[in-house]
Amino acid sequence: METNNAKVLRARLMDQPEDFKKLGINPEKVEKWEDGRRTKTEEVGSEIWYFDGTMEDGTKYMVGFRPKSPEGMAKFEDSPHVNIYIKSPEGKEFRDDICYGAAEGSFSREQCDSKCGPHWCKGDFKQYDIHFEPVHGVGLDLHYDALTDPFRQGTSLLAFGDNDEFYHTDLAVPKNQVSGRLFYDGAWHEVKGVGYHDHQWMNTMHFALYHHWLWGRMYTDLYTVYIYDFVAARQYGYKQLPMFGLMDNKTGKVVFMTDGHFELNTILEPEVHKGREFPKTSHYVFTNKDGSRVEFDVTWEDQLEFWDMYELAGENMRKRYDAIGMRMQYCRYYAKGGVRFTPAGGETKEAHGDMIYEYAYMGQPDPAGHV
Repeated sequence: METNNAKVLRARLMDQPEDFKKLGINPEKVEKWEDGRRTKTEEVGSEIWYFDGTMEDGTKYMVGFRPKSPEGMAKFEDSPHVNIYIKSPEGKEFRDDICYGAAEGSFSREQCDSKCGPHWCKGDFKQYDIHFEPVHGVGLDLHYDALTDPFRQGTSLLAFGDNDEFYHTDLAVPKNQVSGRLFYDGAWHEVKGVGYHDHQWMNTMHFALYHHWLWGRMYTDLYTVYIYDFVAARQYGYKQLPMFGLMDNKTGKVVFMTDGHFELNTILEPEVHKGREFPKTSHYVFTNKDGSRVEFDVTWEDQLEFWDMYELAGENMRKRYDAIGMRMQYCRYYAKGGVRFTPAGGETKEAHGDMIYEYAYMGQPDPAGHV
């Protein structure tokens, strides 16, 4: 395939029988080892065990554990890295970001069991315990009880290039009951609420693969909604690569997973700071071959964050961005929306909820880019 005299490279979800066999993944169930380390020290790569949550008192937090720091992903040695963010009910923000020597980290391949200095996380898709030592005045001790099964779209790997040279992944436990304590403002604070966990790994940087993505989850009274709507970069033909699932809140089971057939309609609105048009409303219709169908709508009400990553980058990085036509802007939104789920041959049910989602827009605006 040729576009403007440039060959369009392949981008795909690895979900074929031969893909499962090649990767040693059981297509029938997610196994504990899949949340263990998946990258190798002696290869270029990045990996993160990510946790976040919203607590009943309004506190929000996130924490990430990495075998290699973002700056060290091209080096053939580990550089264990952790970061944490807490926003108090009063709106005060607290952060920490620490890198350790290779000998101060360990990352199991049997399950999620990662250690960076005195900080660690461990779990098995059913329960997780997370500890961030408040060495610089910000920390946490939290326990997760999974309320949904893990969600894996295909093998979880999106492959790029005609020989699957590059990949990026996401494996998630979208909804968990959270209890424990957070340390900030010089004291421990008892908390409880709802949290999220995912595990991602890749062998190149995001901006080399994608034009944009929408990532988030919505908690409704009936269902937990998970979405990671990827659109590949121009050199991959703006291929749409959605990960989308619906989990029943009573059973925690995945009751719908897209088979890749969907339509998207958006209402665009200029971003308040820079003027580039982002979706104000996104309307998805996922229709599977078995006749099951989900309509998913989300409209943002408040912009929580905006970053122009190009302007924040140094001169050398901007030159790299220019060479590949990238001009990244990032938004995080508070939104409201809903789902209408019709199982194959079944009755339609409707549910509504709030949502916090991110929209990472890395490529230049293009009418063909599915924004």
